[in-house]
This record gives sequence, structure tokens and C-alpha cells, in this order.
Amino acid sequence: MTGVVDRIENDILVIEFQDKMYNVSIDKCIGNIHEGDVVQIEMDGEEIISVKYDEDETKNRKKYIEELIKNMWEN
Repeated sequence: MTGVVDRIENDILVIEFQDKMYNVSIDKCIGNIHEGDVVQIEMDGEEIISVKYDEDETKNRKKYIEELIKNMWEN
């Protein structure tokens, strides 16, 4: 499952996933994760087991947002 890191507060990641916000301990993270990054979430029922940085999807998302902003100013 895929989510986006909304913000980091102390040792907690706040991840937006399927129109919900989840608070996840940074101890469950794999990789160097920042605000705005796309992450892959592994769950066991309702519990988040791990959060892994998705480099390719993060790059795609940033490129998409840059294009939106560029097109907004060109019109």
C-alpha cells in the first residue's frame, strides 16, 4: 500500500493513506524518509508493520507537482 508523508513530528511520521492519517513511529521506517516522500506501507490487519521509502514514486510525484505548477503559471 502506498502513502505520502505529510509531516514528521519528533519521532513520529504522519502518513496520509487512503484519506486517513496514520501516526507511525520512526523506528518502523526503512530508508531516509522526509516530508512529501512516497512510502510503501506493510500492514498486519490495522497495524502498520513497516514503512519503506519509495524513491521512484517520490521522483514521479515531485515531477508531476512541478509540471502542475509550471502549467499553472503558463496559462
